[in-house]
Amino acid sequence: MLADVYRLIISPGVENPEEEIVYYRWGTGSPRIMLLHGWGGKAVQYFAFVQALVKAGCEVVAFDGAAHGRSSGTLASGPAFARAAREVANRVGQLDGLVAHSLGAVASAIAMYKGLSVRRAVLLGPLAFIFPLLESFIQQKNLPAAEAETLRRSFRERYRSEVLSVPEMAARFKATALILHDPADRDAPVQGARQIAAAWPGATLVELPNIGHWRVLRAKAVVDRSVAFLVGSIEGPKVLV
Repeated sequence: MLADVYRLIISPGVENPEEEIVYYRWGTGSPRIMLLHGWGGKAVQYFAFVQALVKAGCEVVAFDGAAHGRSSGTLASGPAFARAAREVANRVGQLDGLVAHSLGAVASAIAMYKGLSVRRAVLLGPLAFIFPLLESFIQQKNLPAAEAETLRRSFRERYRSEVLSVPEMAARFKATALILHDPADRDAPVQGARQIAAAWPGATLVELPNIGHWRVLRAKAVVDRSVAFLVGSIEGPKVLV
């Protein structure tokens, strides 16, 4: 399904001197739903969601985060993704809902904490805290000890503590949330999702086995349930296993 493609410039960028963000739009219906990818991902990974949401009559908006996909930059972070989400929303207009995967869940929480308004949010295999991902990045890049410590200190100085914890931010959210997570997810431990659900007043956690951390983006059960939640309603207990 072809998208209309747009670009916006964030200058200065959050993690780079300038960040050119490429974003995409499909459909012209309502509600308007934003899709946020995770670390190492890009908007095109949501192809199953795009098709299902447009078929359900929605307008869909997605973007490639800084240093991902077709967007510019060499550094990325949850706060950078969050800034891009807010800037794209300013361009396209009021959002009704969002779907966020992995690091995208951190970004969506930061964006909402800073004023992005949505009625409903779907989190797929969400990460709950930024610092474990930062440590993973440090190990992946094999950063020298001094450089690694400088990076850690920079994050602590630049961002307030609550912005580094999704559960802490989620305690203030008024949107309704559906969290879908594989209890055996090795990339994003399910305990983080449980902490988010416990803190978020309007959240329901559904633990679905065998959807993995990446397959969750295309698993039919996940897509169908998410679309039904975003365009209709799903009621249920706080945690479904």
